[in-house]
Amino acid sequence: MTDGAAASGAAGRGRGLALVLALPGAFLAAFCVTPVLLLVQISLAHRDAGAFWSAGLELTQYRQLADPVFLRVAAFSLSLAAATALLTVGCAFPAAYFISRMRRRAQVAWLVFLLGALSLSETLIVFAFQVLLSSGGVLVKALLGLGLIDTPRALYPNLAALLACLVYLALPYVILFLYPAVSQLDEEMPQAAATLGASPLGAFLRVTTPILRGPLLTAAALVAVFTVSSYLAALVLGRPEQWTVGVRLSNTALDAGDMPLAAAQAVALVAVLALLAAGVRGLGRARRTP
Repeated sequence: MTDGAAASGAAGRGRGLALVLALPGAFLAAFCVTPVLLLVQISLAHRDAGAFWSAGLELTQYRQLADPVFLRVAAFSLSLAAATALLTVGCAFPAAYFISRMRRRAQVAWLVFLLGALSLSETLIVFAFQVLLSSGGVLVKALLGLGLIDTPRALYPNLAALLACLVYLALPYVILFLYPAVSQLDEEMPQAAATLGASPLGAFLRVTTPILRGPLLTAAALVAVFTVSSYLAALVLGRPEQWTVGVRLSNTALDAGDMPLAAAQAVALVAVLALLAAGVRGLGRARRTP
């Protein structure tokens, strides 16, 4: 009788868990899996005149992925995403560490400020950078006053402006992502390293950083996924040779009117990002293996 009651209770808990997970599962299926399946369907479709497409099963679009222009854009986008990830995590990790070591009231103030920064739209931030870096912007006037430049000139479009904007966009997210892990660090570990002769910087790099290797890798992967197909920042602050795969997809779909090819390019990008996520996950597991 007791075993039967226990089995019945376990079955009830299992049904309850299934019901709890049903809504998130349905959400993922509706908004994550279904769009990817639609992209795959369109990428295999037949291209018709006038930017239309009809159902089909063609691999013509995937053969065009070997186009040197698309490969160059994809390689640049991945390189830009990797550089943005390194710079963002390199700035966010020390910032999150110092915020976590402040007094509680100061921590709350900083967290509220970061949450407020997230309320700004990407469009507003990108055009704010455009105004800031213009020939009549505050930054150019400051450089003129310091004698670092002779004549007023715009500081964009170039790679540095694009990188700065992307790092600014991703930085609040990464700080908030790392803050919980950093705030749980044992404060005695850096002190123990100091007693063994390590400098504060050495203790931070050799003790604190390895402990948070997993969250740091995850944060870098998130930034790379977030920025690899950035559209507006690359279009406004970058030169044509610095346009990302997101701009390329838009041009293919809207200007060239080739929806199946744009879908194939998007599917290839999703596949690369999935491999990146799997690689980061595997690297994290390998690091944890004794």
